[in-house]
Amino acid sequence: MAITNFIPEVWAATLLSVLEKSLVYASAPVVNRNYEGDIAAYGDTVHIVSIANPTIVNYTKDTDLTIEVLDDSDQQLVIDQSKAFAFEVDDIDLRQARNGGALMTEAAEKAGYGLRDVADQYVAAKMAAGAGNDLGVVDATTVTNVYDELLVPASVTLDENNVPSEGRWIVVPPAVYGKLQLDSRFIKYNESGNQALHNGMVGDAAGFQIFKSNNAFQSNRTGIHATTTSGNKDIVGAAGTFNQGDVGLTISGTGVGSTNTVVSVSADGTTATTGVNSTASAAQTDIALSGGGQLAIAGSQIATSYAEQINKVEAFRPEKRFADALKGLHLYGAKVVRPEALVIASVKTS
Repeated sequence: MAITNFIPEVWAATLLSVLEKSLVYASAPVVNRNYEGDIAAYGDTVHIVSIANPTIVNYTKDTDLTIEVLDDSDQQLVIDQSKAFAFEVDDIDLRQARNGGALMTEAAEKAGYGLRDVADQYVAAKMAAGAGNDLGVVDATTVTNVYDELLVPASVTLDENNVPSEGRWIVVPPAVYGKLQLDSRFIKYNESGNQALHNGMVGDAAGFQIFKSNNAFQSNRTGIHATTTSGNKDIVGAAGTFNQGDVGLTISGTGVGSTNTVVSVSADGTTATTGVNSTASAAQTDIALSGGGQLAIAGSQIATSYAEQINKVEAFRPEKRFADALKGLHLYGAKVVRPEALVIASVKTS
């Protein structure tokens, strides 16, 4: 049976291989793993030490230079995520399968893909929260707008922050990729001449390697205050801003005509306009917004560090079952170390 051929290091390496081939946000060239080091347990800390930039001075012949003492700073990447899996394959299934050992391997690979999705979503959320540049709401409903209103402004923003132009990337939702395919300025992967194939990579445009992902971070809205005004329109105001995807929501309150449906969100994402049945009196109530805009995230590999390890993989025979079982522990963490090298945008696609 499969358990008799079990070697923990081999299975751990197999699971990591599955992860690395499948990640988008948590793999090169989107993140760096320069500070991964050794992860022994949940809660470990990876120290990222950086040195201040040396001062550039004028040099005068036969004059001594002032020796500058450079300050250093320490950022900490904490391994704060621990995910596990545990499954078994019954001996009867192993016996009846043409290749019983392959069942364990297939199940382990599926566990790896499951870990992939959770880790990828985690890194996407870290980037969304830590990005130093926000383009706001971008209207990507037309073909040219994706290039003109998203890619070019993101590129300019990185230029202004002195981010190296080499190795820049952007991860977009599938709907945005669909628009890009219709733009002649988008270079498909098979036409780009790029020799290094990365998971999710679909092409090049505006100086970016383009990746697509179903794990594009979505920011949901809740607890919005709605203020009703007199007339045939109601304006909804919020402490923050709306996402362009916040639509089809019901407002309940007091006053004439105060039960309405949100029908549109303004182009800048700050207000929502609702239709009313009759003249409304002043009223205020709480509403809940569901949905939200998916984020496109652009940047450089220098922006985010990621560290992971398949910490433990154990095979065992459950005491009260005739079965082979496998369990594993995945430890990881991420840190945005250079926020200025990340750009986010809430993309309106419909």
